Amino acid sequence: MTTTTFGARLFARWYPRFMAGVDRAGQADMRHAQLAGARGRTLEIGAGNGLSVPHYPDDLDELILLEPNSALRTALADRDDKPAAPVTVVDGDAHALNYPDASFDTVTASLVFCSLRDPARALAEVHRVLRPGGSFLFHEHVRGTGARAVLQDLMTPVQRRVADGCHANRDFESLLRTADFDIEHLTHTRMPTLMPTIVPLVVGTAHRR
Repeated sequence: MTTTTFGARLFARWYPRFMAGVDRAGQADMRHAQLAGARGRTLEIGAGNGLSVPHYPDDLDELILLEPNSALRTALADRDDKPAAPVTVVDGDAHALNYPDASFDTVTASLVFCSLRDPARALAEVHRVLRPGGSFLFHEHVRGTGARAVLQDLMTPVQRRVADGCHANRDFESLLRTADFDIEHLTHTRMPTLMPTIVPLVVGTAHRR
């Protein structure tokens, strides 16, 4: 069982309200379009308080929602807008997924890789638990360019402390391109928020080879 630190508990108090506003500003539409591609047995890593939950198709074989933060996991379990598919909320660690190889048709991640200790290892775990040809649906804020990248570098030490380990300057796209996935599509867009360190966003789909 993962341990929830004081910082993680504090994060669980403000993050859901902040992101609910971002979703109302247009982020929910991005989630809905992305998650329409989920099929079969599906795993979401770092499900948080469940902002993605109502956007999953009802005809999934199963949906497993993995969240290590106990406070967020409680809110996740209490949601009443889950899809009609069987849904299970579990504790767990994206760096060491407790599932056999080739267990899932789809793995999803939404604003998760910024806060992982070893994102390359987590991507390897996603690849391992996907079935050959399975889909990885991602939705992540990324490192910007120019002055924004400089700001992200400056702000990352503070953001890590207040946002449960979030690295504003993490280059998720480069990590994904060096992992063992075939990228089907990747869209550069903007998160609808005034917080400048997390505005650059990539949304897309990759497949296990």
